[in-house]
Amino acid sequence: MIKTQKPGSVNEDIPPMLVNPILVGRPRAGLSSSVEVRGKATNISRARFNTCLVVILALTFLKAISPVVAAQEKAPGRLVISVRDEVARPIVGAKCSLVAAADLQKSIASATTDENGTAIITVQIPAGQYVLQVKADGFEEALSHFEVRDDFATAIEISMKVATVSENVTIAVPTDEATTVQNGSSTPAANLKRATLQRLPLATGRVDEALPLVPGVIRSAIGEINIAGATEQQSALLVNGLNAADPASGNFRLNLPLDAVESVQVFQHPYASEYGASTGGVAEVRTRRGGDRWHVELNDFLPDLRFVRGKIVGISDDTPHLNLNGPLIKDRLYLAQSASYLLSKQPVRGLSFPTNETKTEAQSYFSQLDWILSKRHTESFTFGYFPLRDQFVNLDFFQPQPTTPNYRQKDFVFAVRDNFQLAEGFLESAASYKRFDANVWGQGEEEMTITPTVTQGNYFVDQNRQSHRLEIFELYTAPARKFWGANHDIKAGFDFNSVGGLMDYSARPVNIVRQDGTLAERIVFRAPKPIDAANREYVGFVQDRLLVRPNLSFDLGVRFEDQRIAREMNAAPRFGFAWSPRQNDHTVIRGGIGVFYDKVPLNIRGFGRYPSRTISRYDADGATIIDSRHYFNVLVDTPPIEPLDFRRRAGTDAGFVPENLRWNLQLDQVVTSRLNIRANVTASRTEHIYIINPELDFRGRSGIVLRSAGEATYRAIELTARFRLRKTDQFFVSYVRSRTRGDLNDFNSYFGDFGAPVIRANEYSNLPFDVPNRLIAWGTISLPRRFSIAPIFEVRSGFPYSVRDAQQDFVGVRNSDRTRFPTFLSMDAEFAKEFQVTKKYGVRLSLKAFNLTNHFNPRDVHANIADPMFGQFFAPYHRFFSGGFDVLF
Repeated sequence: MIKTQKPGSVNEDIPPMLVNPILVGRPRAGLSSSVEVRGKATNISRARFNTCLVVILALTFLKAISPVVAAQEKAPGRLVISVRDEVARPIVGAKCSLVAAADLQKSIASATTDENGTAIITVQIPAGQYVLQVKADGFEEALSHFEVRDDFATAIEISMKVATVSENVTIAVPTDEATTVQNGSSTPAANLKRATLQRLPLATGRVDEALPLVPGVIRSAIGEINIAGATEQQSALLVNGLNAADPASGNFRLNLPLDAVESVQVFQHPYASEYGASTGGVAEVRTRRGGDRWHVELNDFLPDLRFVRGKIVGISDDTPHLNLNGPLIKDRLYLAQSASYLLSKQPVRGLSFPTNETKTEAQSYFSQLDWILSKRHTESFTFGYFPLRDQFVNLDFFQPQPTTPNYRQKDFVFAVRDNFQLAEGFLESAASYKRFDANVWGQGEEEMTITPTVTQGNYFVDQNRQSHRLEIFELYTAPARKFWGANHDIKAGFDFNSVGGLMDYSARPVNIVRQDGTLAERIVFRAPKPIDAANREYVGFVQDRLLVRPNLSFDLGVRFEDQRIAREMNAAPRFGFAWSPRQNDHTVIRGGIGVFYDKVPLNIRGFGRYPSRTISRYDADGATIIDSRHYFNVLVDTPPIEPLDFRRRAGTDAGFVPENLRWNLQLDQVVTSRLNIRANVTASRTEHIYIINPELDFRGRSGIVLRSAGEATYRAIELTARFRLRKTDQFFVSYVRSRTRGDLNDFNSYFGDFGAPVIRANEYSNLPFDVPNRLIAWGTISLPRRFSIAPIFEVRSGFPYSVRDAQQDFVGVRNSDRTRFPTFLSMDAEFAKEFQVTKKYGVRLSLKAFNLTNHFNPRDVHANIADPMFGQFFAPYHRFFSGGFDVLF
């Protein structure tokens, strides 16, 4: 693959087998995916090897002539500036100006620090005395005097002091990772920058692939992101502060390319009152604006070939992506444009070629216009279109290709954001419109048959839905004022959401067959009805951060929510604090407690219009019916202990909104200028989760009952260390001890995009993504002679699973600690070497390695007691290598 990027930067090469965006990471059921060609333990394609050979020969020639080229002109000097605050945190956006000592008013050259607090000035200047001036909002100006000699190469470290606090001065946040008292009670668990993500051995170039690097974030066995013990549907996904999840289901489904992303933040306990509509965590993505100079990148435009037994059998993946950004009007109007195409065929272990592949085809178009109207007024416009198609979703040994569903989506979004300095305050106004269409269908129309060893026939559901969301968001930040003995930073705003959707949902019969081939159960669905639903949500919130003393702050906030689909109004109070006992921010203790309310899925109110079902159970001969019942779909408003009457439909109290109570206590400690540690204890409890359960009413009528009676709990202890290495390199090590339990029959498992047909009694146990112990270490390390390495090491407990019998009834406790996958361990790494060919051009060769230890990480288990191979784990992904090269300019 050929990539283009700026000299000195490090980019990543995407592995030749990309992961299905819906099931990304599933082969490993962990951080990233390791994929191998059948019959091969290592997979460096011959086409890529030959290409690399040609490049190396070309490098040898160009390296030989490069001294001649370099001799024709004198290379400019290089000044590397590192700007940090008093506790060694990088300061982003500091302006560094180089001036002659004899004339301090005239700037020779300037640069602005990046997300790592680094700026580089490359300039030709005569020998002499010079001064470096550094300015940043909220900090005192810093000056550094130095002498320049011929062919200079100088590294300067600047430490800036915070400006004096007064009634008329607002201290700016130096970086999103800052952990000072002034940053309050809620700080992000991680702040992932694009420049860092490009250097890591991630399975894909998508944003969500990096989220499991964050402590407390787990990718489940089905590929969904779980934050702080909550499912993906219970968490929130924001892009530039606006809701970006699927309007109908709440799934993330984010197909945003990495080229368009500036940073990703994850909040496990977002106490700020502007955050809501979730009982889990918040993942917030900030997109990339155009730069002051035009820059064009065309990456990954060479496809990878698929080799099987030494023969070419087509293309395994092709991922070209284009990014261009720059000024349309200097200092006024900026454009950032990203476009990408993805073709990926992923082989699945446990199956043989050619029926062992899933296929994904996707496109992504994202544009951003930033308009600077004045120093006090800016506007930005974003446009996104993300079509995607998946074949053979959830493919594995037990669900071969004919039994799997296909998936197609079309995601369109338009947003406008206005920032205006109103008097001494700041007003943010935003609006967005999102249209999301999704289709699910099987490979044919045969009836699905479930046996103890394998599923046969075709997937049983066809689903077509169209949904949309209109959001209007307003936030006013008042100027800092001092009264009642404290400085007050007050924010207030409102958020309006109008969501609507229409769905056609039809289902074909499902048969359950015993190990001897006799019919045990048959499920027949009635004719479908259109399912339409709409919801309007009105939210108002206010937040006050009180800086009582320089080393003590409190956060007080409340959020009022009115979800019309649930017919109830809720108040969500929040409280937090941050305290530094030593008054220097080297040690900060922070914590908080808050109430959070979830969004209500659109499909809840229309649950009664889903196809009802008749379930017939058969004797051992497979022909004699011993019981046949028709189950209506019923939304009820009574708790499980009260007598049911299906004649009484849900009343005004049926729409209980899921409610979460969460608290945490956290210690941030600056040990040295190169080492920070964090210890965090958190706990949460969620009630009124929507649960599916087959029940009888007091008259003996059967029903599939949906009620908001489910519960879930999460407890965790986190220990994280962050090491700052030379230059911009960093290394993170974190350990999380956690427990995640709750009701298992959640709505999405049976009526989501890829729901299951067989519904058994609900049970409270370990949730499917419960991981009691997890250690993860990752980072980027620059080595001498322009070598670099970016490792990711992960070891964790295996996921729990449930045991069934021939009738597909559960045996024993579901998701018990006794039924877990083996310990998962993986070591991935990317090794890279940069060659400077000429002054302007270079080449970067890289080698990625996945599961270097070749640890046994099975993806499947025989979990049916009627299966002759019951209890055996199988289908692991072995060690895998991938090579590539980038062109740098």
